[in-house]
Amino acid sequence: MPAFQEFALLEAEGWGNASLAQNYATRFARASDMAVPALVSVLPQGADVLDLCCGQGNVAAAASAAGCCVTGLDFSAQMLAIARERVPEVEFVEGDAQALPFEDKSFEAVTCGFGLMHVPDQEKALREIARVLRPGGVFAMTSWCGPARSPVFAAFYGIVRAHGAADVSLPDSPDFHQFTEAETAAKLFAQAGLRFEGVTDVPCFWLLRQPEELAEIFEKGAPRAGYLLSHQPEAHRLAIKSALADHVRAHFADGSGFRAPIPAALAVARKA
Repeated sequence: MPAFQEFALLEAEGWGNASLAQNYATRFARASDMAVPALVSVLPQGADVLDLCCGQGNVAAAASAAGCCVTGLDFSAQMLAIARERVPEVEFVEGDAQALPFEDKSFEAVTCGFGLMHVPDQEKALREIARVLRPGGVFAMTSWCGPARSPVFAAFYGIVRAHGAADVSLPDSPDFHQFTEAETAAKLFAQAGLRFEGVTDVPCFWLLRQPEELAEIFEKGAPRAGYLLSHQPEAHRLAIKSALADHVRAHFADGSGFRAPIPAALAVARKA
């Protein structure tokens, strides 16, 4: 049986949903877009770039605008439809990050914006990244920081534990936040033949008009968080959403709205 099979099915079902894909691209990505400049800043001028797990094409668009020749790849036809409409100048390919449809040494750089944590076999994906990179080529990826460093994730998962049904949980999966930790990232990169160059924090956040928006972003635009909410009995789901809105009011108020911090990390490696 493939590793993390139930997790893989959850991800495939989530990103195969047109409504979730659209909500991610228009709502959730207001935070992830903030990490794009940092990701693109490490790319060589004019490089041939593979944007892995390209989603709605935000990284591909920025890299193309910076003068790179970009190919985007994602396993979600729904996300690719959005990307092709938004960034018609970039070639987008439907494919599996764990079995890339490219020749060895095809790219000078590979990017992955908040995508690798959604891949079941991350070590295999890293080996594929190393395979398609040319010697000296750069790999740059962003990940969300975990609850210990992320006010939004600390609030969401803490409230789910406090108010959710005990029998509702996520399938086993790789550590969602492991590439934000330098020691772990360095080890995983080295196993794939990539030389770790460092991890840096990237501030990201949502500006919300109403405190209820945070639960809506998670429920409608993220497979994992959406699963945790949608599989709750109704009373538990409503209690979670109410408690999360109360937390936003109490802790994230910022002038006339609410600023919800969800920090990220940029990890960079290079092929020897």
